[in-house]
Amino acid sequence: MPMKMSNILLLLLVVVICATFSLRIFQGLDEMMGEQYWVVDTAQGDHGWYGMGLLPHVKKVPKEVVQAANTDADDKNNYIIYAQNGDFAGNSVYGICLGIPLIMYLIWFAFILGFPDRIDPYLLPRRIFTLTVIIMCSIIVNLFLMRIAADFARDPMSRIANVAGNHASLLFHNAGIWFAILFSALGTPNHSARETAAPDSRNWQTQANEKFNWMFVLLFAVTVLEVALVKNKLALPDAAVDYSVWIILVVIFMRMFGFSPKYWVKRGRGIGIMIAGTLVTLPIFYLLERATGTLGAGFASPILSKALGPENANIGLSLMVSIYLIFWMEFAAAIRMNGPSKSLSLGKQ
Repeated sequence: MPMKMSNILLLLLVVVICATFSLRIFQGLDEMMGEQYWVVDTAQGDHGWYGMGLLPHVKKVPKEVVQAANTDADDKNNYIIYAQNGDFAGNSVYGICLGIPLIMYLIWFAFILGFPDRIDPYLLPRRIFTLTVIIMCSIIVNLFLMRIAADFARDPMSRIANVAGNHASLLFHNAGIWFAILFSALGTPNHSARETAAPDSRNWQTQANEKFNWMFVLLFAVTVLEVALVKNKLALPDAAVDYSVWIILVVIFMRMFGFSPKYWVKRGRGIGIMIAGTLVTLPIFYLLERATGTLGAGFASPILSKALGPENANIGLSLMVSIYLIFWMEFAAAIRMNGPSKSLSLGKQ
């Protein structure tokens, strides 16, 4: 049964507010740095690290001072750069950086908590506990990743993050999605006493062949698409980040809408929400960048053009499209409009 329109709007509003607030925290870290680097303070403790090496002692040093020290002949004076403005929030590609927490909070609220219309008071404490564990796991994993990134940040112009793919905000929210899917698959939010019947294995071979056939067809299609996007400077040059998201899109698409066209044609409503939502989202972020001048859309971007050259103004388009296709596909499932249409189901009967 599809969700009521009032609940649909409420879910979307809550997810957008939470994602914006979450990203605002990371923006605050960037604002704290200003035109300075955060560098490891080696005067405090063993290499300036504590808490199992996860949390650094850092201090702020003007960029020109760090660059001068790191380019002179004496390596003993070099600073270990931990982060600089832009490594946390990714304002130059704000549309991309906001898309990941949108997906994360949608999964947390709709699929784990059952918000807004399927919150079970009996299961709610367990589900809140699951979310708490997910948050803690995400933070710990990202501290490890940032420690590793900081250890490699020796060059005076190096950064934890490049254009989009590894911003600290993206790392945290990606981990939040990963752990949410893992814990959901393990069934930790529910622990129902009722066991389901074992699946009939006699149909596995035929279904597996069909699934793999169409999965490779879709993977080939997104591979060709990614190559075309990279060649036309509509994606990140190394393609690894963009391509990984397209692969994730294929897997989620098959999980949401079935593993062959005979199922896809019956789920036009959900696929329509996915495509229409993405087409509406792109101009919204385009207008947001024009209005603010600081929050980049990730494509057709004066910010990227100024920083990386006019030929790179659209290198975030591939990520923008793939991320928001995933978000609206998940949203269609959250509001229970990803199944076959009622008329087709009745016609089959």
